[in-house]
Amino acid sequence: MAFMSKTEKHFVENKPQLAALASGVRQEIVDVLPRLGTVSVAELAAALGRPPDALYYHVRALLRVGLIVRTGFAQKGRRQESAYRAVAPQLELRLDPRSPAREKAASAIVSSMMRMGIRDYGRSIRRADVVASGPDRDLWALRTTGWLTPANVAKVARSIQRLLTSVSQPKGPGQLYGLTLVFAPLHQRGRERKRRP
Repeated sequence: MAFMSKTEKHFVENKPQLAALASGVRQEIVDVLPRLGTVSVAELAAALGRPPDALYYHVRALLRVGLIVRTGFAQKGRRQESAYRAVAPQLELRLDPRSPAREKAASAIVSSMMRMGIRDYGRSIRRADVVASGPDRDLWALRTTGWLTPANVAKVARSIQRLLTSVSQPKGPGQLYGLTLVFAPLHQRGRERKRRP
């Protein structure tokens, strides 16, 4: 029987784990599983609004690469179902040392994240109960640009970490939300970006 790591983060750096996360379904699983705790595939499917049969293959793939762990069994009526948890509360891509293969894998993962964000937005905007404007809105999509100093970048990074902590709450009252974010330096033609020390 395996238990969740005591560390807050699990660094995704090996090729099989990077490849596994190129799937949007697997990303959804590893995103929501830390919030659910220990659950069966049926409970995971209910949280994601998917049929359980659509998840078994992906759960086995994540189990095989060590991104989720089997923790025993849950009793469901007269039968037992395997129970799973995340390997750690948070996954983080580690790209150092950089290589073309790691950069390609990370780009595939981020592309999948962006597609999920677009899908989530598209589904939500059509719902009558979603608040899409005003101070109490629960649907956002935004893009902005600005010239930032290294000190500004550090401040934004801390704000993103606080936002991540605020959204990454365990299952409880309320509704499941998704947050998709990219923060990146923009490389403009004719301008060289000065490397930070």
